[in-house]
Amino acid sequence: MSSHGPVPVKLTKKEAAETLKVGPLTIRVYEDGTLTQDRVSGVLIEIPAGKSGPPMHWHRFHDELFLVTKGTMRFDTPDGHVDASAGDLMTVPPRAIHTFKNASETEDCECYMTATPAHYVDYFRMLAKATEGDKKLAPEQTQHLMALFGTFPPDVESEP
Repeated sequence: MSSHGPVPVKLTKKEAAETLKVGPLTIRVYEDGTLTQDRVSGVLIEIPAGKSGPPMHWHRFHDELFLVTKGTMRFDTPDGHVDASAGDLMTVPPRAIHTFKNASETEDCECYMTATPAHYVDYFRMLAKATEGDKKLAPEQTQHLMALFGTFPPDVESEP
């Protein structure tokens, strides 16, 4: 097919998705931007009961959508927390300070997350590589990896 004509669709089965371990989280990469010309990626984030995601942060360049598919995710923001249950969608635009965790101590949760642009998936790949073998990162190491993808702690101003 030519680059200007029709292109095929692609189904990615769960077992064929790239699987990353980042601390207690399992991240399944279904689309990393390869087929979308880096416009959007799609991953499934699995969070065991009682576990948390990243430290509080904001993104300079990318949007995220979180569709909760199982359990309840708690999104923490400077204004408090919001619990999202299966079927709920959380929209996180650039400069929105946030983090997330499993709201339950007994039930696992998961969400389907998109990032626009798609190359943000490489942040998860770099984190997975840096924490292989249950290696723990110092806060400054985590902040360095985040900064490579335009992601910063809340105390970093969003405007130059």
